[in-house]
Amino acid sequence: MVSKLNILQNYYHIPLEDQFTFTYDSHKYYLTNKPFPFYFQKYISLLQINPFKIIDNIYQQKQSQGFILYQLLNIPTDIQKIISISLIPLEAKTINIIKKEWIQYYESILIYTSLNSLEYQIIYYTLFTLCQLSIELLNHYFSSSTTIPCSLQHQTIQSLEDIYKIENIILDLTVHDLLNLYLNDFITLQQLEHIFNENNLTSKELQLLLCYAIFPKTCLFYYHKDNLIQKRKRLMKYNKKLSSLILLLQKYIQIPLFNWIK
Repeated sequence: MVSKLNILQNYYHIPLEDQFTFTYDSHKYYLTNKPFPFYFQKYISLLQINPFKIIDNIYQQKQSQGFILYQLLNIPTDIQKIISISLIPLEAKTINIIKKEWIQYYESILIYTSLNSLEYQIIYYTLFTLCQLSIELLNHYFSSSTTIPCSLQHQTIQSLEDIYKIENIILDLTVHDLLNLYLNDFITLQQLEHIFNENNLTSKELQLLLCYAIFPKTCLFYYHKDNLIQKRKRLMKYNKKLSSLILLLQKYIQIPLFNWIK
C-alpha cells in the first residue's frame, strides 16, 4: 500500500508527514486518492465555486499512483452566501432524535471531567445546567415528533480558513452556522438581527436558535483541549454573547425568564 508520505516525497518533493490536510510554504493542500466527501461536494456545488486547483507532480502529471494533490486557493469569503446556504434544508430530524443526540454529546464529554478544584466544579455544573436547560426548552417549544430541518454546516468556524476545510462540512441544524458565526464574532448582533428579518426566519426557527444557543456546544467542543484558564475565558465570552442574544430574541419570541444568566 502506497503511503501519502511517499507520494509527497517522491512525486512532489514535499517532505511532510502523512496526514489528511497540511500546510506547506504558506499554502494549504489536500492529498487524496478518493473523491471528495459527499457533503463537501454538495457544499461546493451550492457555493458555485471551485476552491482548489490540482497541482502537477514533478513529471507534469495530475495523478501520482492514483493520488491527486489539491491546493486551496485564496478565495474571498462571502459570509452572506455561507449563511444563505446554511439555511437551505436538505433533510430533517425529529425533536426526539435531537434531544437524544444532545444528551449523548454532553454526557460523553462531561462524564470524564475531573472536579479537583472549586473552579472546575463551577464550570462543570454551569455547562451541565445549560445542557439540561436546552433540553427543557426543546420540550417547552416543541413536541417530540416535531421535525426540524437540517442542512450543510461547518463543524466549527474559528477562522475563515475553516470554511473550505474538507472534513469540516457536516449535516446539522440549519441554525448551526448562524449561531457559530455570531459566537465567534464573524457577525455582530445587529447583523444577526438583519439576517432574521432579511431571511424571514420563523418563530419556530428562532425558538430552535435559542435552544441551540443555550446548549453550550462551543464550550463542550473544546472542553478536553482547553486548560482551566481557557475554559473560564471561553465560558465567560459564551455567557456574555448568550445574554445579548436572549435580549434580541425576546423581541421576536416568548422566552422563559433566565434570571441566573449574567
